[in-house]
Amino acid sequence: MPMAVQEKRARAESKPTRAQAESRLFEPYRALGYIASNTPHSIQYRGQAAFITVGIGRSFHVYDTEKINLLFVGPQFDSDVTSLLSIGDETFVSSGGQVIVCRRGKRIGELEQVDRGDIDKLMQFGDHIIGISEDNAVVIWDKNSREIFTEMEFQSESFRVTSVVHPSTYVNKIVVGSAQGGMQVWNIQTRKRLYEFKSFGSSITCMVQAPVIDVLAVGLLDGRILLYNVKLDRSVMQLAQEGRVTAMSFRTDDVPMMATANAEGDVALWDLDKKRLMHILQGAHDSSIPSVDFLTGQPVLVTSSADNSIKEWLFEGKEGIPRLLRHRSGHFAPPQMIRYYGDDGRTILSAGRDRTLRFFSVFRDSQSTEMSQGSLGRESRARRISVNDLRLPQTIQFASNATKTKDWDDVVSCHQGSQTAHTWSVDRKALGKYTFQSSDGSMVNAVAISACGNFGLLGLTSGVIEMVNMQSGISRRTFAGHTKAVTGIQTDSCNLRVYSTSLDGTLRGWEFATGKQIHSIELPSAPSRLVMHSEGGLLACACDDACVRVVDAESLRIVRKFSGHRNRITDLAFSNDGRWIVTASLDTTIRTWDLPTGHMVDWFRVESVPVSLAFSPSGDFLATAHMDSVGIFLWANRSQFAEVSLRQINPATDGSDEEAAGAALVTMPTSAGLTDNSAEQSHAMDVEENSDRGVYLAPEQLTDNMVTLSSLPKSKWQTLLNLATIKKRNMPEKAPRVPEQAPFFLPTVEGVEHRFDLDDNRQSAADPAANGAPETSKILSVTSENALTRILYRTQDTQEFKAVFDYLMELNPSAIDVEIRTLPVDDDLRAIKAFVRAATVQLNSKRNFELTQAYLQVFLNVFGDVIRENSAELEPLLVELRKESRTQWSTVDGLIRYSACMVEFMRGSK
Repeated sequence: MPMAVQEKRARAESKPTRAQAESRLFEPYRALGYIASNTPHSIQYRGQAAFITVGIGRSFHVYDTEKINLLFVGPQFDSDVTSLLSIGDETFVSSGGQVIVCRRGKRIGELEQVDRGDIDKLMQFGDHIIGISEDNAVVIWDKNSREIFTEMEFQSESFRVTSVVHPSTYVNKIVVGSAQGGMQVWNIQTRKRLYEFKSFGSSITCMVQAPVIDVLAVGLLDGRILLYNVKLDRSVMQLAQEGRVTAMSFRTDDVPMMATANAEGDVALWDLDKKRLMHILQGAHDSSIPSVDFLTGQPVLVTSSADNSIKEWLFEGKEGIPRLLRHRSGHFAPPQMIRYYGDDGRTILSAGRDRTLRFFSVFRDSQSTEMSQGSLGRESRARRISVNDLRLPQTIQFASNATKTKDWDDVVSCHQGSQTAHTWSVDRKALGKYTFQSSDGSMVNAVAISACGNFGLLGLTSGVIEMVNMQSGISRRTFAGHTKAVTGIQTDSCNLRVYSTSLDGTLRGWEFATGKQIHSIELPSAPSRLVMHSEGGLLACACDDACVRVVDAESLRIVRKFSGHRNRITDLAFSNDGRWIVTASLDTTIRTWDLPTGHMVDWFRVESVPVSLAFSPSGDFLATAHMDSVGIFLWANRSQFAEVSLRQINPATDGSDEEAAGAALVTMPTSAGLTDNSAEQSHAMDVEENSDRGVYLAPEQLTDNMVTLSSLPKSKWQTLLNLATIKKRNMPEKAPRVPEQAPFFLPTVEGVEHRFDLDDNRQSAADPAANGAPETSKILSVTSENALTRILYRTQDTQEFKAVFDYLMELNPSAIDVEIRTLPVDDDLRAIKAFVRAATVQLNSKRNFELTQAYLQVFLNVFGDVIRENSAELEPLLVELRKESRTQWSTVDGLIRYSACMVEFMRGSK
């Protein structure tokens, strides 16, 4: 084994490992936007259907070719996937020196391991699988037994193996290509070299069997393509393209055409009859194309690329110029900014370093697409430049508002080094109508859209803010006051205020209608990001001193300061309910801060620096983007489905190791998501562990000085109060009609003629009176006590009526109404008295105040006449009930007035 391979393996084995910890609040859910990679794809056929298997980092995806829908996601391996091979139901994956066998996305075994480093260029050869090892050997396995069949070693100095192909009809023989430009024919049974060809003068990069027997297509590093007859040892045809040849394929639908690809993302199409170039798909991809394949018997070419895309090209007519039939793509450079679009939490907008703006669906990958910037492909061919050079510059910021998405453009973006801002339409998935030019010629550095969706705001590097109309594109007004570049803009939900931050270290508030400055606050450090929670009236600024400062939007006073990050904060976001602020930093940590307490309640580290994050409007996911990843990662909010600990975290601030201080290194989400039971088990164990550490469980009553209004949803007891109205509204207009004809299932008499059985014996058998059985009354068999009555009788002696209200709270409104209405009035009004006592005791406990009042209203509406007729007997109980009700209402009313007064005082203070 070469020394380099030994050292690499030794480093991997000596690398310290530790159990992956978890975050308190967020659990890895899934990754979005991974489509393809630089690993060559593999195509398999099941009947008439074809399927594409592509490598995705440490996993793989399986798509159908009909619509490029994702069918299966492979398991996560320890190392990146270097090669793939699909045979029938099985997928052979080379990763970390192993060849792993999977079926339908599940790992089922592996081929016998060889200690030769990474395995590349997997290929099927009958019942054998061939691969090229990192230490320059050709390894052959038996596919059925999964054992090594043979190994053939080569000297790297004279023959560095780069590709292997099996010539059709050549039994037990393979042709091996080298980096030195030579080829050799080997017999795998005898392990003998049969023949060696002269060098072509350039490294062989790929080899493919041509449709003609004895002929191979050989791609070279210098761009030459040779059609070579291995039997006669001579060249049949020689072609040349720009750049090294990375992949080749032949059409099999009786059209003499060959497709070749290069490392610049171009695809060349060749007419083999005329031996000439037919067409070049210039810029077919934005990066190297590792594999191209014509579908068997179809005029369809499938290409995958390191630009994170799969494309299908359809050939129509005889011109040989294909059109893009369908494609699936994601960012081919890491996203720089992500934000949820709309209020349903189903879609995400993402701007990346690849100078694209993309639309991602959280639940349906087939709906994810790139926002079109026009006919860039046609223009690039006309001007002979790459598509990427025609795209807009990299997006710095963008803002969206779905309120007017059907009426006009609803996204505005600003771009690096650009004096213009552009609008986009999510409805059309394309660039919008308007381009806004800055009035003073300075760069646009920040953007925002008003809550109504009618106005866009542009923050300039000169410190001026311009307001434009999104419908007409007309400039409306300017906000002047900042002396340096504007870094963030936000508006309130009522279009009354505009808030902005600048590198001059100020946060300013403006009147929306006039552009007049009404507030200004000096921040200790220049703010780089500004976000707002409109419902809570709070602003959060990420400052250059790695602190987050929370400002009250009404008074523009700093109400919270969160510090702890050890490097610049890259992004921050409010939770949907405004309780948390989540921050990301260059120190690779993601931290969650609790606004009511002012404490950090969660933090964890990730492998890659987070550059942007967004909290779902529905509160179920946190989305993050990272510096060296092209995907978007979703983290499930564990507080939505489990009890979580919100205890304060006090990290070390003296420069000690963060890992020792408690920052967990959390595994990133994967494309597979949470699909196995192991994730659920680890979550259950984590919840149990948190419980042992003292998860705070809210008591039923916080303090005796407070009154709990209701522990049930408001709709439940409101429905009880309006039950009669609801029943009247749902009552049918006409009573159901009785069918006139007799049912079809009346008993009949056996025989040829169809006659009904009218024998009285059957009726008498069913009638107990006819058989002399004693007749019992059904009315007498019905008990007069319902469940509520029995509970009242059982608890009135001990005066512990909690069971009464626990029972009522479990019932639906209709059942509660029936239980109260069917309370018996006999036995000296025993049940009525017990219910009044139960209501008095419940009010005295200061719990479920509104719920008890709702039950009392139904009770008094039903038994009001009974109470009036027996007022003398019930008067002591009713007086006590009224006294307790007034006492508790006085407490509730006082607390409400006190809270309203405090809020009004805080809003009015300057």
